[in-house]
Amino acid sequence: MATYVEKGDIYFFYRPKVDTEKVQGLDDVQRLHLVLVPDDEDTARLFVVGKKRMPKIIRGKPQSTTREWMMNDMTGKPKEIGKALAPLEYDTKTRGEQEQGEAIPVGEGRYAIFERHDSTRLAYRLSSPESPGKAQRELGILAEASYIISVRNPDLDVPGFPDASPNYPKRLQDKFAEKRWIDIDDGKLLDYESAQFLLIGAHDALSEEGITLGGKPNLFKTLGLKKRDWPTEALEAGKLAAPQMEPEAHEPAGDRSKGGERGGKAARRTSSAAGVAHALKGTDFPCSKADLIKQAKANHANDDVIELLDELSRRRYETMADVQKAVGEVR
Repeated sequence: MATYVEKGDIYFFYRPKVDTEKVQGLDDVQRLHLVLVPDDEDTARLFVVGKKRMPKIIRGKPQSTTREWMMNDMTGKPKEIGKALAPLEYDTKTRGEQEQGEAIPVGEGRYAIFERHDSTRLAYRLSSPESPGKAQRELGILAEASYIISVRNPDLDVPGFPDASPNYPKRLQDKFAEKRWIDIDDGKLLDYESAQFLLIGAHDALSEEGITLGGKPNLFKTLGLKKRDWPTEALEAGKLAAPQMEPEAHEPAGDRSKGGERGGKAARRTSSAAGVAHALKGTDFPCSKADLIKQAKANHANDDVIELLDELSRRRYETMADVQKAVGEVR
């Protein structure tokens, strides 16, 4: 019998590369996002999946050799996560106006995190699309799947994983002791920005896991998105879709890698990726570290943001994405 840690809704999104007008395959995708919304909680988590696709699962084998990292990019109310998936727009000196299209929904379903065979698993089953198509195949999203999932000890270096580190409270940090990886026995381990996880393919049929999921997901209602505004070809028919929304018509938002603003006044006041992006609004790229600090002060950024920017290396920054990458290296 499985011991459940939590159940909830799971949503998959992909964000196309900057100024992409047509998405034909994985090369046109900037990021794969996974959103977990636990049952009976007014919270949601936005994750970035490494290499832009889910780990491969080998049919007939209980565990594949492919593995991938997943990192928490934001935790907040579901509608704040929805705002973070909207398009954004910014200017650069060398490339002019750049547009980062909205993250496109490519799957919705139910998930469970549970303990089994001395490990924890993340399993899901899609309800949309009814039959995965090219979009899901490109991103490694199966109709149903389970993965062994472990949490990385932020105090220990792991080659190939991001340098960012979560600010776990002592109660959670003590769970790691000297271990590099631990199982998820508490859903709170998933809640902290920059928390990192290892995914290893386990099964492509949930009947082998003996679990039940229940529930009926509603991506657009839960995340506060207007269905008529968002491309739905990938979600409903498995077809790769390109962005169609106008950035200026929506509050800018974006994932950590692209430096967009994220929903919520609290996020804008912090030194999170969202707070940094808001503090640097109006920055004229390319620029120096000193220019970044000057712009942040002009935008009345708080001391935490100024101190964070002061830790960046003294070099030329070409784009907001370049800044966010540097921020991730010092946090």
